[in-house]
Amino acid sequence: MPFPFVYVCDLLDKIEGICVREVPLLQRDRVSQTKDSLISWFITHRWRINAQDTNSKSVLMILKPERQTDREYGVEEYLEQILARIFKMPTPMYEKLKQRRDEAHNNGDLGLRLCQIMREMNITPYSATASKISVEEIDQSLLRIAIFNDGSSLAVKSLKEQNENPPDRIEVLEKLYTRLQPREAKWLTRIIIKNYGPVTLPDSFPLPGNVTHLPHSLSATFQFPPEPPTPERRTGTRVKKGIMRKDSARLSLTPPTSSPILPPPEVAPKPASRYRIGWDPQSSTLSAPVKVIAPLTAATFSPIQISSAPKAGQTFQKLASPPTSSLPATSRIHPAPPQTNALPKRNALGQISSNIPSGSQSQQSQPRSQEKNSTASSSRRNSQSRLHPKPTTASPVSFSTGKCLLTQKRCQFSSALFILSPCLLSNPYLLTKLIPYHGAHHLKNLTSLSHPTVPRRSKSGRRVKKFILVDITRPDQTVQFCKQAERAIRKLGWKNKNGNPEHIPIFDWRVLESFAKLDRGVELEFDPVRKHFQGTI
Repeated sequence: MPFPFVYVCDLLDKIEGICVREVPLLQRDRVSQTKDSLISWFITHRWRINAQDTNSKSVLMILKPERQTDREYGVEEYLEQILARIFKMPTPMYEKLKQRRDEAHNNGDLGLRLCQIMREMNITPYSATASKISVEEIDQSLLRIAIFNDGSSLAVKSLKEQNENPPDRIEVLEKLYTRLQPREAKWLTRIIIKNYGPVTLPDSFPLPGNVTHLPHSLSATFQFPPEPPTPERRTGTRVKKGIMRKDSARLSLTPPTSSPILPPPEVAPKPASRYRIGWDPQSSTLSAPVKVIAPLTAATFSPIQISSAPKAGQTFQKLASPPTSSLPATSRIHPAPPQTNALPKRNALGQISSNIPSGSQSQQSQPRSQEKNSTASSSRRNSQSRLHPKPTTASPVSFSTGKCLLTQKRCQFSSALFILSPCLLSNPYLLTKLIPYHGAHHLKNLTSLSHPTVPRRSKSGRRVKKFILVDITRPDQTVQFCKQAERAIRKLGWKNKNGNPEHIPIFDWRVLESFAKLDRGVELEFDPVRKHFQGTI
């Protein structure tokens, strides 16, 4: 089986207890106890590391994350915001998480502060769930993030599949963090930052002999890899290795220096000279004959001067766009010879008007038809205004197009009405991107629910779906707003199609983000409705 990540955390916790003490040890004793802990750990888990289904390189490199110089994750700067969003931290907890920068005694250890906050929030999954996470799963998840980062090496970026889209880094990390206990989350955070803080592992240490009667015949020393190994991406039973610089140079098309002189490449013949196809303005107005002019050559000026613009009403045949170079001075434009059998010019408007029968009957029927058309259009406009009232400048509702811009299929939130909590009004990402992308409308004030411009039915005649969006990271404001919304809606007396009081579901605003990924074709490993649903009023 793959190597469990819990065993790595056990070793790191033991070494941290040696390095971090109220009464610090001497350096000689600290180094000696660290080596003894490493030797005992490797002897205990030797059979797991040597197993066929264990990636021993990942196990060794996760103990020395600072040597993984070929990977750049690009999340170190805003890892605090990612962790606050994954664990849905309230604002006081998030402020406490950011205070770790001011702590000088532990060098601003983000992993240690996260461990403390998780214990205060009672975020402790079952130990059986945490033991299922392997070192290989963590390594492949972080490698998947590093593949799409510009700071990673060419060998790492070569593992990208064809037409593969970059993953959502928050979802990848959320899948790992939500299955870890606080102490495992602490070490995962330190692995991402590539800094174990006070824990330092030696680069090499001597190994004891297994044969007792030959203690000094052959000395063995364990040494961590000085450079990161060739990255490998595992997808099921398929293993793809990254292309290093030496391999890429070997695959280049440049011949070696010892190769014979190659013949010069064949030069393709030059194409024939192009001709300009133009329109002769002196020809008949009924047809635009095509005429070939002299071939183009380089010239410093053009002898063609446009004396007058075409007359109004003339329609010309759309021709190919001419080249930008001008004609030579020796070329002239000669008018086309007159057509002997050309038809005489005739006024199209006069012929059309002559074909219309004159009389009082046609003149009397025209106002009757206009009256019928005007009454039909006015009734149609009135019916549309009843179904979906036009937004006015004084409308409290922020209307959108009513069509989802993310998918051509039916969207769950198109033409829906969102009632926003006051704490979401300062979220520009929600107001300017998520809600308009889904083609939904939103209302910012509960007192405006009785306004006549609040849509009750869509253009198709269906009832407009209504949702309440809140921010669950602010529980006090959310509970207070939901109570106010319940009183306001009960006062209006809205009914459903069965005549019963209408119930409006409450969602966390991140449900729009999850459905946006579904509309783009991203497969989620969770049900977004179940995850973000908070209740109904």
